[in-house]
Amino acid sequence: MKAVSNSSVLISLSIIGQLDLLHKRFPDGILIPAAVWHEVVESAQGRSGAKSVAAAHWIKVMSIADTDLVTMLKTSLDTGEAEAIVLAREQNIAIVLLDEKDARKVAKKLGLSVLA
Repeated sequence: MKAVSNSSVLISLSIIGQLDLLHKRFPDGILIPAAVWHEVVESAQGRSGAKSVAAAHWIKVMSIADTDLVTMLKTSLDTGEAEAIVLAREQNIAIVLLDEKDARKVAKKLGLSVLA
């Protein structure tokens, strides 16, 4: 089973040294959109999560096709959350990892299961 993740889940688990819990729970891997990769790895070099996420072979960065939906969702969500929700829909991945209440609500309305 696979899941799509937003940045805060990756960062939080990395801070406590438990990023591998995601791999154990989702052995087929975690997909993340480019905005999440940028936030966690590229713009956060030297901070918690950057190195461990970059080194995790089971985390795969994927591009988003439906940029119109991302733009619409960004009216109430941040870019990483919007892209994570769209990526889950595009890849037919039922589970998305989100911690923000508004993002969870939107994901559920779009038929996704949410783990926080």
